[in-house]
Amino acid sequence: AKGKVIPDDVTLTVSRNQGETANVRVNGLIEGMFFAIVTVILLIALTMGWRESIVIGASVPVSFALALLTNYIFGYTLNRVTLFALNLSLGLVVDDPITNVDNIQRHILMGRKKPFEATLDAVKEVLPPVIMSTVAIIVSFTPMFFITGMMGPYMAPMAINVPLTVSFSTVCAL
Repeated sequence: AKGKVIPDDVTLTVSRNQGETANVRVNGLIEGMFFAIVTVILLIALTMGWRESIVIGASVPVSFALALLTNYIFGYTLNRVTLFALNLSLGLVVDDPITNVDNIQRHILMGRKKPFEATLDAVKEVLPPVIMSTVAIIVSFTPMFFITGMMGPYMAPMAINVPLTVSFSTVCAL
């Protein structure tokens, strides 16, 4: 563009590059999210077993992918608030699969039924609290939809993404 749009005798100096700064922060959030996911999977593997950690670990990326796909379909961009909402929801996303897997493991270890029947009974047993915890999270984030002014658009990704990821996590858990 030098010489065509900007005259040759004009000197350009970049004093601030907001795109570079934003990229560094977004990369930090993504690294933090991956670290958190790996940590959760390792903790579950150490406490419950490697098979359980695979099931729970698979629910996290599936829930996030479905939430991001929904964002894409409705035209929301991937920004720092969206990534923060995903980081925030990480702890909430693993709750439902952990509850189900833990109860399934308990039922199977009791040895009273075949593993398939024990699995169905275990999921049925914790179904109401799992669904209610999801509803409670959705209800607690609903007021963020009604924030107006300058903060409204800023908080919208949080109001959408946390309930979305938690809802998808519940579906994955079931």
